[in-house]
Amino acid sequence: MRRYIGYREFVQRDQRSLVGTALLLTGSHEQAIRLTLRSFHTVALSWPPPLWENPTTHAQIALYRRFLQRPSAAGPTALVRIAPRQRLLVVACLHDGRSQAEMASLLGLSEETVKSEIAEAVDTLTKGSESRLITRMANAAGEASVPDLTVRSMRTLRRRRARGALLAVAAALVPVGLIAAFVVVQQGEVWNSALGERGRPHAAQAQEPVRAVSSPEPDGSDGGGGETGALPAPWQAPRTSSVIRYASPGPCPDAPVGTPPARAGDVTCAGWTLTMASGGPESPAPGLAGCEGPEPCEATLRVPDAVQRLAHGDEEKGPRLAPAISPDGRRVAYLSAAERRYVAHDLGSGVKRYLSPVLAASDTENGTRVSVSPNGRHFTVTLGERRLRTDFTTGALTSVPAGQTPPAQRIATWLQERYGTWADSPGGRHSAAVVAGKGEEPHSLHVIDAASRRVFKRHPLPETRRPATAEVVSWLNNREVVVRMSAKAGGGLLGFYRVDAVTGRSHRVPGLPANAPLVLGAVTAP
Repeated sequence: MRRYIGYREFVQRDQRSLVGTALLLTGSHEQAIRLTLRSFHTVALSWPPPLWENPTTHAQIALYRRFLQRPSAAGPTALVRIAPRQRLLVVACLHDGRSQAEMASLLGLSEETVKSEIAEAVDTLTKGSESRLITRMANAAGEASVPDLTVRSMRTLRRRRARGALLAVAAALVPVGLIAAFVVVQQGEVWNSALGERGRPHAAQAQEPVRAVSSPEPDGSDGGGGETGALPAPWQAPRTSSVIRYASPGPCPDAPVGTPPARAGDVTCAGWTLTMASGGPESPAPGLAGCEGPEPCEATLRVPDAVQRLAHGDEEKGPRLAPAISPDGRRVAYLSAAERRYVAHDLGSGVKRYLSPVLAASDTENGTRVSVSPNGRHFTVTLGERRLRTDFTTGALTSVPAGQTPPAQRIATWLQERYGTWADSPGGRHSAAVVAGKGEEPHSLHVIDAASRRVFKRHPLPETRRPATAEVVSWLNNREVVVRMSAKAGGGLLGFYRVDAVTGRSHRVPGLPANAPLVLGAVTAP
């Protein structure tokens, strides 16, 4: 156990402060101790810490992440009355001393959102008195009953050491497993735990993959037509510190006369454009033409192989396929017409990940899409009834059980019948749609609890000087919805608005074009 020299002292030093923080978050001593032990274990996995890492900060952040994964609330404390994320922001910034910028980066939010959520929580809990709330939290944390956790923490390490010995033995048996796997493959069977496929002969998997029939070139012309068409090359993402504000689709020209009908699953149109925003001298934008100066500016990047349309074997056009952009605007994922599979790019590091195998026509016949988690780390690809989740940081791909389908996706048919157009929240717990007012009444935003199908919030949309129509564009995060408002006569754009799904407060979003559809990224960027 030489590796863990100093770990016991670290636990003894920090256990009281961490249990106090966990108690404020959960309201329960039992849950607080459990949460603290898990954060200690996370720190132990990389012990001893490198010289530049503060183990106390590491433990706090591990505690925050674990709480957000499984938020809980118990006991009579006032903090449990507010939402888990608000609770975390208040405790982290006002009790633990973390900066708003640091928490914004950690949670994938804008600093404006963090500031507004803290202000709202302070107003709810102490009618705007921040100092009184800080005092209350300090008193509540100081009353925490903290047993000595060093024995339990060290016991966990010993168990981990025993598991490591077992894994070493298992690693020695890997060559035997490889030989056995080779024999099985020779018999025509495949096992892929990530994709959930077992016992399929090679012939069954050798379905003809998705093809690109015709897609527009960068100048808007046809890609060549014919049976196979001219495939765009795989997109090479430039490394840049700029962020994606939004993505818009390119034109989809009609297929040339004489082109054979497309088969179900074939790509019939590809090409999206990313509008990038730089942050000025502190956020240079290498690789983006026109954004080399010190002033904030916008530039565009064309992604010619990002699929827009897939054929369905009939004359009806299927829904448009859209890329997924992380809320911070630094990652983008889409179905590649060139590689015939879903891919994701990180613009800051240049890392590229594959999110799916090469698609067959059967993978797309019941619809396909890609989505991204609020923190931008996990991408989920839907292939009919199958869902694949990729951790971008590690590259690990897992199959999502059917029982874990987000509630918002389960009620898609009901939402289509009732609202026609709607958008699901990043967490999949809520949906939002616009309902037209009767007579002179303004349009309203309905926020629906997907599990119960109940409309639990109705907010009037901002008033405009001209009669207007409105539609939901997307959720900006798990709390704010972006709505596009257009003139009833002529359809001219009247503006985009960020609407708080809880309070109904709205703010104008500048700099977005009128063309539809748009996929939003970091819309709060300069």
